[in-house]
Formats: sequence, structure tokens, C-alpha cells
Amino acid sequence: MNGHDNMPFSWDTWSVFDHIHDAVSLVEHKNGRFRFVRNNKAHQRLTGFSHIKGLSPQELVGEDIGLTLIGYYNQCVQTRRTVSYEQGFRFAPGNRTWQTIVTPVFIANEVQYLLCCSKDISELENYRNELIREKEMLQTTLRSIGDGVVTTDTAGNITSLNSMAEKITGWDSGSAVGRLFSEVFILQNEETGQPVENPIKKVLETGLIVGMANHTVLQNRQGQTVPIMDSAAPIKAEDGQIFGVVMVFRDVSFEKEHSRQIRFLNHHDTLTGLHNRRYIEDILGSINTPEDLPLAVIVCDVNGLKITNDVFGHEAGDSLLRHVADLLKKTCRKGDLIARWGGDEFVIIMPRANLREAEKTIKKIKLNQAAIDVAGLRLSLSCGCSVKEGGERNIHSVLREAEEDMYHQKLLEGKSYRNAIINTLLATLYEKSMETEEHSKRLEENCHSIGRRLQLTSKEMNELSLLTVLHDIGKVAINSDILKKPAELTPEEWEEMRRHPEIGHRIVQATPELKRVANLILSHHERWDGRGYPRKLRGQQIPLLCRILAVTDAYDAMTNDRSYRSAMSSEAAVRELKRNAGSQFDPEIVEIFIGVLTESSIFSLDIVEDMA
Repeated sequence: MNGHDNMPFSWDTWSVFDHIHDAVSLVEHKNGRFRFVRNNKAHQRLTGFSHIKGLSPQELVGEDIGLTLIGYYNQCVQTRRTVSYEQGFRFAPGNRTWQTIVTPVFIANEVQYLLCCSKDISELENYRNELIREKEMLQTTLRSIGDGVVTTDTAGNITSLNSMAEKITGWDSGSAVGRLFSEVFILQNEETGQPVENPIKKVLETGLIVGMANHTVLQNRQGQTVPIMDSAAPIKAEDGQIFGVVMVFRDVSFEKEHSRQIRFLNHHDTLTGLHNRRYIEDILGSINTPEDLPLAVIVCDVNGLKITNDVFGHEAGDSLLRHVADLLKKTCRKGDLIARWGGDEFVIIMPRANLREAEKTIKKIKLNQAAIDVAGLRLSLSCGCSVKEGGERNIHSVLREAEEDMYHQKLLEGKSYRNAIINTLLATLYEKSMETEEHSKRLEENCHSIGRRLQLTSKEMNELSLLTVLHDIGKVAINSDILKKPAELTPEEWEEMRRHPEIGHRIVQATPELKRVANLILSHHERWDGRGYPRKLRGQQIPLLCRILAVTDAYDAMTNDRSYRSAMSSEAAVRELKRNAGSQFDPEIVEIFIGVLTESSIFSLDIVEDMA
């Protein structure tokens, strides 16, 4: 045995190891030390070590790994049992991972040799690591995607749920896994409430990918219904054999709600909630049938919307339109179609209604419209109607006829209505401010006295009368706390107060009979020296009638009580007029007005001369 009389294998026996594919090495154990004795050809090929006889593990594979191997060897010697381990090595042919079984070899009942049989599992290890990475990637993907994923076996039992599936169904994996799919996924038709065919069962029967029908809802564990979209597919082995099913699904509540909102906006007016013009035009064909005849059409126009927007702002105008919509819904029959036809127009389609019934509905609207009170204004509707009796008339011509009838009514009612609006605004002004009807009458009288001295025309005198009544009408839109404030106004409050000429200008612009004084109302707070508002006109740029009003209005204000001061005497007021003549007031108008006051014996000429 070449110096190894106790070696457990003859050289002939060892040649058997040279014909196997696993790496085999023999290690001698003597006096607690380990030395390699021999290795087979597979070991030599895989490691690149052709001569290992007499080398210790450290000498062969390095200190660190060598000590690790000695640890396994000592374990085998001490336990007298086979030991297995996996270990990576850096050999000349490349890095390898070995799975090794170390078997003790006994001579005289002592472990004198260790037979090491190693299998190269590098590719298997790489494959296993790749599987672990792929599994982790799959788990990460399933956790992070926004869709629910559920898998089942071929019996329809749930094998896994991802986190999104848990969230949508209300089931946790621990409770759901092992249950039948149909126990966890209660699927129904949203519209009928009837059960929906089990998609897992259908996939297992057909072997095909199955999509869920529209309007499918899932009843979750809390009993709530969740609209879902999904598809289920078979899980197949390489040979095509089905060993499970995967279903991917998602909660489409947001999409359905968004779609519902879009459909609503397409056919409804967002401000009033009524149907819009597009909807009525889309369905005219479907309601224009013999069964719906006679078909009545009512067109309504809101009177005063523009003036409401101009005076009180668009928020008040929007409130008015919502009030009108509520009025029409309360007044009309249950089956009537009501729509906002345009900015301030509404249309009512009344199936199976004759002219008498349409006029009856208009009468109800007229009776109820008094209840519409926005920002102190009682507003009204002008209404017209037309009826389609037979199939020969075009429904669009009926609509046009109803609209023409409405415009005719609007013309008849317009002037009296606009006058009512102005009277309402003036009443509101007197109520919320210190302005009074008596103040307007005093102004008119004094202005006319000046006008006669200036030999104004009758047209100018009429305009002067309108100006004395309407000059401060824009104050209806100013906060009453500012109008009645007993102390000096803040800069911000003055800024608000200075808006009233422009507001008044817009109000009368909306009334054809009053448009001729619109520019006068806009200019009634300009000053002779150009420091007035809103346009900073100066001298002769200011309309004459405004210069007349400025003097008489100031005098009346000074000689009557205010919330923040008592009235002045006429003498003191005249002194103020003379002091501000040429700056705030037209000096010629001041002199004329003092002459008017003198003639009316309010004070004597001597006093006037003293003032000079």
C-alpha cells in the first residue's frame, strides 16, 4: 500500500472513484491533524489540483476556508457520523459551490480517514438564487401594483391574495386562503342584483382567459358593493396542464363616478341642476311622437338678471337663477321636462298638454314668482307658449313660436317692470342709507331754480329731475354699515363708497328710458379742480347738470342732520360753498345758487355781502 498499510482502499479499488462524476477526496486523520491523501480525476478536473497528497486543508484552499473545512472534519470525527455541508470555493477553473458529504472511515474502531464526496451545485445554486430573486420580484410587484390579484388551485380554492385584493374584498389572506373562491368573491350584476357566473369555474372548464361582464359588483366582507373590472386566466405547466387560475381585478368606483359626472355635465346645467339645452335637443326626436301629442312648449325669460348682476354681483344673479329653477320644478307637472335653455331663458316641454294646460302652468308661475326675492329685488319671468297638436308641425317651429310669444310678452311688460325695478331700488336705497325722498325733492327744487336762471331747455330740466332722484342709486350695492357709519370712514370704506357712481351708471344703462342720465350719474362726484372721482374730470369737462347738483347736494347735506353731525345753519353752509368755490365747486354755479337763496329770503343780502 505504498507506505499506507492501514489505508482503507487499495489502489485498484480507488480506480473505481476515477470513473464517477462526483469529486472524491480522501483525508487522513492522525493525532488531531488532517492531511489529504488522494483525489479522483473528477476532483482534479473541477479544482485544478492534481497533487494534494500530504497537504493540509489550509495549504490547499487557504487559511479561512481551510479552517472551515477542519471544523466540519472535527464534527465528523467527534460525532463518528456522516456530516454534510455546502461551501463555495475559488478554484483555478472558477468559483464553484460544492455540496459535500463527509463519511468517517474506521480502522480498529477509530476514525482514521474521512471520505469526502462532493457534488458541484454551482448551476443549481445559481438557479435557486434566480428563483428566489424572481419570487421576491413577483412578491414586490404584487404588493405594489394597484390591481387586486387572487390565485386558486384546480378545485377553486384560494391559494393567495395580494394586499390590494385584501383591501378591495375586506378579507385578509389568513382567512381567505383555503376557502372556495365563491365564498370570498360574491359577484353580482349591479343593475339586477343577480349572481354573476363564477369566472374561476369558467376558466377551469374552458381553459381560456375570461373577462368579467359590465356592471359587475363585488360584495365585500363588510357587505358593501364595489364595482370591479377583471379578467381570469389559467396557470399552466410546461406541458400545458392547468394547475390553477389567476384573476386580476380592480375597483372602478372612481372611474364610474367620474363617468357619471361627465354624463351628468353633458346633459345638465351645473348652476341649477336642470337639464341643459343639449339634452333637450338630443331627446326632441324621442318625445316628438304621436303618443305625446298634444305637446306644449313654454319658454321663460328671467327679467332683471343683468341689473341683478350689475348691482349685486354675479353671485346674486346665480342665486336668482337657482330660485327660478326651484320655482319651475315646484310648479310644473311630474312628467314635464324643464331645462335651462340659455343664460336667462328656461324651456318647459309638456307631453300630452294642450294650450289651456300650458297657459294654466304659466299662470301658476306668475302667481308664485312674487316669492322670488333676491338682494331686496322682487323679480319676474316673461313667459310664452306654443302647442303642437298634430304630426305635421315641426317641433323646432313650435319652440320658435313659444320664444316669439315670450319676447312679445317681455315687450309689453318691459317698461312697467323696469320702472318697478327702479322704484324697488330707490326704496331699498332710502331704507339702507340716510337718503330720503324729501332730500330728492329739495334737490330737484334747488336745481330747477338754478336751471331756470341758466335758461336750461325742458329736456335738460327733465334730465336734472332724473339726476336728483337717481344720482345715488348705486349706493344700493354698498354695505349699509358704511352708509350709516356715525364716524369717519376708513380708507378701505371710502374706496368702497366711491364705487357707487359706477354702479349707478350700470343700473340706468340697463333701463332704456333712463340711459340718457347714465353719464350724469357717473360724473356727479367730479370736482372743479379735477380731484373728484371716478374719472378726475375738471372744470368745463364736468357736465353742467352735475356741477349744479354738486352745489345743491352739498348745501342740502350741510343743512340737514346726519348720523355723525348736526345740521349747520344756512349761513355757515353758504360760507363753506364760497370757501370751496373754484376748488370743489363751479364758482359761477355757487354765485347763482347764493342768489337763489337770497331771493327765497333764506337770509338777507346784507349777510351775503358780509360773507364776501
